[in-house]
Amino acid sequence: MSRSDLARAVGRVPQEVTRALNGTKGGGTVPPLWAAMLDALGLTLTAVPVEHLGGGPVTLPSDPQALEREVMRRVQAAVREALGSGGEAGSAGGE
Repeated sequence: MSRSDLARAVGRVPQEVTRALNGTKGGGTVPPLWAAMLDALGLTLTAVPVEHLGGGPVTLPSDPQALEREVMRRVQAAVREALGSGGEAGSAGGE
């Protein structure tokens, strides 16, 4: 998939994809607090092709805000699992 293809798939322009991949201004980053929490827990964010997950393809929202919420929901679940809290962390509504 080219950067242009990826940009079209997520409703963005290729320059935004380039900035995101390079981590430059306007490209998006892991929020510093999340980076610190993941580091303290000995966790890392890893991109794994969905066929390796065993549950089949995962459909993610194309709307950027909805996608960000879904990614954060999944990261929160992983952090809760790592903490062994079963859902206590972040119980104030997710934001």
